[in-house]
Amino acid sequence: MPQLFRSSLKCFGITICTALLVQFFSSCTKSSPIYIGDDTTTNPPKDTTTTPPKDTTTTPPKDTTVKGRSFAVGTGSGNLVIDGNNFVVSGSKIDLKNGDTVKIKGGSYNSMAIKNVSVPATGARVIFINNGQVVFSGGKQLTLSDLNNVTISGAGESATARGFTFMNSSYRAVTLSGAINNFTIQNMLFQNVQDYVICYPDLNSKLYNGAANSHSSNLAFLNLDAYNVGPFIVLGGDITNNGFTGLVKKLEVANILCTNSPTPGAIVSIGDVEDFLIHDNRVDNVNSANDTHNGIFFVRGNGKFYNNVVTNHQGNALRLWQYSLDDNIKTIEIYNNIVYNSRKYSGFEIQVPPYIKAISHFRPAKAKVYNNTVGKMNTDKMTFPGRLLDFYNTYSTLELYNNLVFNNNDAVIVNDMSSSGYLRNENNIYVARETDAVEDLTSFKSKISGTGATKVQ
Repeated sequence: MPQLFRSSLKCFGITICTALLVQFFSSCTKSSPIYIGDDTTTNPPKDTTTTPPKDTTTTPPKDTTVKGRSFAVGTGSGNLVIDGNNFVVSGSKIDLKNGDTVKIKGGSYNSMAIKNVSVPATGARVIFINNGQVVFSGGKQLTLSDLNNVTISGAGESATARGFTFMNSSYRAVTLSGAINNFTIQNMLFQNVQDYVICYPDLNSKLYNGAANSHSSNLAFLNLDAYNVGPFIVLGGDITNNGFTGLVKKLEVANILCTNSPTPGAIVSIGDVEDFLIHDNRVDNVNSANDTHNGIFFVRGNGKFYNNVVTNHQGNALRLWQYSLDDNIKTIEIYNNIVYNSRKYSGFEIQVPPYIKAISHFRPAKAKVYNNTVGKMNTDKMTFPGRLLDFYNTYSTLELYNNLVFNNNDAVIVNDMSSSGYLRNENNIYVARETDAVEDLTSFKSKISGTGATKVQ
């Protein structure tokens, strides 16, 4: 049954409405008999929760901590450059310090650059925040370079606002360069941006040697919405015979929404990372016109992938080429995710490709895949069957447990192309009919106790 989701956002006097039509359709058959099951959905149960009690919390005590300074910049138009090496306000040169806030006047800008801002990571961040809606339309860009302990935020009006808006561009929206560390970009909206949306091409030139300037650290991409875009977040890097290039130590990608995008391939592509946290993201109706083998999230390295929902798509929800940075062997975890209705491929892929295994400094990583709900994979019936996991050689161990799988090409749980590796393989349940597996196709709440995603959306 089609389901219609709508959202609207008022940006700089313009109301942006998005409508998402999610079409669920039955799978076709192929020459060998495959039982796909009944694709009929049930109505969600009636909400019988009671009205919550009145909030009786007391007013918190007055905040007596010393606040940083606040500076107002921008005219609402033109080209705005904020250079920490030459930051002048009302005729006076200012050295930005821990805890300072720079408020950017709302308006429609031709371009904006924020650069050369570095304060000690042991203190509060310098925050650049909107004061009114900031709009970049028709190919206008935000460039960010050489920043340390800095947050760029569109939460000037509320914690849930998207105070920076990028619209109608055939080129990139946000470009990072130089040394970027202890950095967050958050609360922004991107619509009709057809190239890389947020990218950091300079990472490719960094060869890790243990020094602080040979990698980036503590990067976060939070509360970002995208509609009809190309690849959303692209961080270059790889593991080569020369070493690790473009390495990011500690990366968070959380609470991003990406919908109605027909061709991006990888929504998030991370070239080389140690300790990622990718969580609470929502991707729907993407890659309808893309047939390459991709991952919605494509990552090289190690970390945790959890609480994500990927539906009505093409590509693995996560394609992870896993390894550890050194002899401190890492454990990657994939858990509490919901993946539903892919045209091609399985829910997840984990592997070590031959070119990575052949590198002398390769070190393996362990894997745990548990409490995921994955259904209706590979409806095009192309290449090998769609299942919970495509498992290639990882040269380490795999723990696979408590996963709920339903209405796939067949009842097999894993495309197992490994030579060994199972440390644990238990309580992974396949159900032919999705109406027997989950309560509905909105919450995807498991009907089978102890299996599937435990966080109901």
